[in-house]
Amino acid sequence: MEFVRSFDYRRNWFIPLLPIAGAIWLLAEPLSFESIPAVGDLIGPFAGMAALLALLAIGTVALAYALRPVLDRGPAAERAVRWVGIGLIIAFFAFMPLYVEQIPHASMLKMTVAVQFMIVIVGINLLTGFGGQISLGQGAFFAIGGYTLAIGFREWELPWGWSLLLAPLIAGVLGFLIGVPALRFKGPYLALATLSLAVTITPLAKKFEEYTGGVQGVVMFGRLGVPFWKDHLDYFFYYTTAILALLVFILATNIRRGRFGRALVAIRDNETAASAMGVNVALYKMTAFGIAGAFAGLAGALNGVVIQFVSPDQYQALLSIRFLVGAVIGGIGTINGAIIGGLFQQFVPDVTVSINKSAPDAIQAIILIVVMYVMRHGVAGFLQETWRYARSGLRLRKPEAGTAVVETVVVVEREEVVIVRREGGDA
Repeated sequence: MEFVRSFDYRRNWFIPLLPIAGAIWLLAEPLSFESIPAVGDLIGPFAGMAALLALLAIGTVALAYALRPVLDRGPAAERAVRWVGIGLIIAFFAFMPLYVEQIPHASMLKMTVAVQFMIVIVGINLLTGFGGQISLGQGAFFAIGGYTLAIGFREWELPWGWSLLLAPLIAGVLGFLIGVPALRFKGPYLALATLSLAVTITPLAKKFEEYTGGVQGVVMFGRLGVPFWKDHLDYFFYYTTAILALLVFILATNIRRGRFGRALVAIRDNETAASAMGVNVALYKMTAFGIAGAFAGLAGALNGVVIQFVSPDQYQALLSIRFLVGAVIGGIGTINGAIIGGLFQQFVPDVTVSINKSAPDAIQAIILIVVMYVMRHGVAGFLQETWRYARSGLRLRKPEAGTAVVETVVVVEREEVVIVRREGGDA
């Protein structure tokens, strides 16, 4: 009983969560929890998600302890471990066609679209996570990329490869220009201003039907030539998307670690101080909008190539909100969180429909609320925080009054704030 009373539940909540959630998940069917009105169908699935979250945290702690002898050798060993992790992620996507059919609700088309979502979310993370500029208009740039492909194909029979070059260029330039009026807005006002882009893109596409095909859209089925893998178009489109996504991730990582990324973080944290230090705030904000727009435009063109059909109904305003939700779930202050966010937005809707067909959006909203409450920095930020906690030493018992405790708080990727406070005394 002494251990139960002294156990530090605030830091180690995932340890008791695993047996509790696991027991509820296993007993949900035998005890007929689904017969409970309104919420019965949700008890088992949410318990399973909680158990999976606890397993993820415990696995991260176990991995940190297993690699401690290697990591303690110095920065070179840490970099080597990081590269091994990156290699495993690349291998996971590189060999996806071999086991995609074994993943529930998955297919080559869905995985390809998920990777396209990752490209968009990377841009949101740069713009919102590091730059502090809230954007609800990325769906509009996604649509611009798709219509660049469609109009080029319909009007000029432009090869789709050229469209993949033009789409990010056009969307990037428009994003840069849209950043000019956005300089006058901040916070929710900026979000509403960018949301207007997502709202207007569909009516505009319907109005100029001589170019966009109107409500009928532009059909390209079987008319986009590919150089090889003609018998396996799904493989060709998947690997094309994955290679371009890898290049986008490399570019975004270099931007984040370079001068531009540091300037964005400075603007986000204190715009006045950044300006006083010589940072051209207006130029950096506009450039961030342009980069995010270019990434979304590239993803939109890829989406049009894969689906081989573009219509206004594909680009509703809700799409922009879905992109932002994916960024928040994955970790809006991280680059690698875009991977989790893209997979979430592609597959969780299918999972929620299988749980409850009448209210899938409500289930997604509950998941978002829980993630924001439990993992303030998204799944990627939570894993980083858990990793750092395990590296600093697992503390199962509450500290005695008067003892100094070091807490690690993840702010953004590869940055942390260390707070030292005294239990039972003043901070």
